[in-house]
Amino acid sequence: MTAIGHNSDKEALAEQTFLSVFREIKERKSAIGEEMGEINEAYKRLKVHGFTKADIKFAMELEEKDAGDVIATMQRRIRIAKMFGHGLARQFDMFEEDRTPLEERAYEEGLAAGKLRKGQGANPYDATSAAGQAWLKGEAEGNAFANADLSSALEQDEPFPDETAEAAE
Repeated sequence: MTAIGHNSDKEALAEQTFLSVFREIKERKSAIGEEMGEINEAYKRLKVHGFTKADIKFAMELEEKDAGDVIATMQRRIRIAKMFGHGLARQFDMFEEDRTPLEERAYEEGLAAGKLRKGQGANPYDATSAAGQAWLKGEAEGNAFANADLSSALEQDEPFPDETAEAAE
């Protein structure tokens, strides 16, 4: 028989497990708080250029979803705008049919892939076709844009916004 005030081995194990997991969760929440602070600072840097958190969410959706799904979402939103008599509803036909020539569309897709550093392996077109060549040209220009953007930021005499904040602390 166990003395009053003493836990059984099973209860002691449960208590140890609880306290261990409690500490782990507390540490992870603290790390999440730090990450969220850094994310909010990143949002502030974009706000100066007119971008919002919703724009980042939209960009993530564009990257994750099929174009058809995104277009269907936009069509639903325009339909809702029409229900409310909003001026956006008059733009409904912009989503009806993509009239962009194939090579131009391929170039734009390649440009975006280059800016996002997806690599030439992401080319959905036959590399020997006109569309494939347009995609590769766009990808190369997108990479050049991304590299120029990074190199210009690194070559500035002014510190990065994060460095300015750290120096003030």
